[in-house]
Amino acid sequence: MSFLSAVSVVLAGAVVTATVGYALARFFTGDLSPAERLAWSIATGFLVQSILFVIVVSILPGRARLPLVVIDIAIVAASFLARRGLLTPSLRLRGEGKVEGRPFVIALLVIAGAASLLFLVTALSEPMWAPDYLAMWGLKGKTIFETGFIPRRLFQDRALYWGRPDYPLLVPLSLATLASLSGGWNDQALALFFALCELATILGVWGFLARRISPLTGAAAAALVSVCFPLYRAVNAGHAEIPLALALVLVSCAFLDALGGSRSAVTRLLFASLLSAWIKPEGTLFVLLLAGVLWVRQRTRLVDTWKNGGWALVVPPVLHASLMFLLCRPIPQRDFDPTFLEPRRWAELLTRFGIVIARVLGSDVLPAWVPVLAIGLFFLFTRRGFADPLLAVFALQILAYLAAFSISSFDPIWKVEASFQRIVATLFPAFALVLGARVGGEESGQSVGTPVRPPGQRAGSQIG
Repeated sequence: MSFLSAVSVVLAGAVVTATVGYALARFFTGDLSPAERLAWSIATGFLVQSILFVIVVSILPGRARLPLVVIDIAIVAASFLARRGLLTPSLRLRGEGKVEGRPFVIALLVIAGAASLLFLVTALSEPMWAPDYLAMWGLKGKTIFETGFIPRRLFQDRALYWGRPDYPLLVPLSLATLASLSGGWNDQALALFFALCELATILGVWGFLARRISPLTGAAAAALVSVCFPLYRAVNAGHAEIPLALALVLVSCAFLDALGGSRSAVTRLLFASLLSAWIKPEGTLFVLLLAGVLWVRQRTRLVDTWKNGGWALVVPPVLHASLMFLLCRPIPQRDFDPTFLEPRRWAELLTRFGIVIARVLGSDVLPAWVPVLAIGLFFLFTRRGFADPLLAVFALQILAYLAAFSISSFDPIWKVEASFQRIVATLFPAFALVLGARVGGEESGQSVGTPVRPPGQRAGSQIG
């Protein structure tokens, strides 16, 4: 099969996946903008297809393609039959109908499109070769595809210890699913998965801020995300950080909508939390930190926190961790040395933490002093925004990274140089939501895009 043919069949599988995602996401995304719906469709599709793939290969090992297609057709048909005759609301976006700023919106979206196209071309220019892809994500995905099921040795074979048996499987399962739908494993063509994740991330940021603030703000944030080259570059095709960035954007958007009282946002929060927890442990940490922020905002009342969306943040990571432990029992990792937390080693821990901080400031922060200074000045001269509750999550997440480097069983300097820039860049697309929200100030979150009822439709009737 030629390269163009391989890309075409992988693209066809991705379209099928997004269609299945749309068939399900339309039940809880009716109050979102079209760009957001597309982003949620892509993400939901990969999540649902991976779950279906696990079920199918558990029953019919090695024969996933035809059953998957049949189930996909059934889901799409059932979705549209269930919602037949119901209207999808149009959204009144902030700034809609205004002439001023439209050329800038178009120019910024062109920049975002060009940057995403650049990543697509560079990602598809050669087979994925990143060390983490070869050692973890690609190894697991190809093993699952070639064997036709999920072998237990991926979790319990000590010869595969360096492949992180304890890591979640959504990325390998997504690659294996696309390979099954396309009829073969092609490392070069499957890089399309990561380009689609970038596209969905940009659409999510653009659509959310256009709905909550203005199209110009959304377009500016989308352009900013698209040129986050420490994340979106060819060497990172194959890394889980790119799909994780999408998950963090979606869970942040759903969280902010849920704070505004949206009921459908809680459902989105549930899906996005599962997506985050099933990609990387960092996603689980982010979701649990969001639950902590919600708990503080509810004045530490657990019952109120649970009722106002806390369950949607806590249940998915706990459920995923429990299933991994009960069904897979992966061999324990020795990447971190917990004895550093004992009082007798606190002095050594502080020394290591100081070394990590010095290395981060010297090798990552100092070379990027211009954008860091620009962000600092932006916060200094702008008012609070409705997305500011996310700032505590970002700060604690980065602090957790530094703490993890400090208790590493290996050289902490090596850990910083190998991964700090990449994992922090993963937070930037979600951080762009905070930057965009500050453009409109505190009041920007009070009036979100609201559905416009068609003439003759009564208030309170279900649409979507």
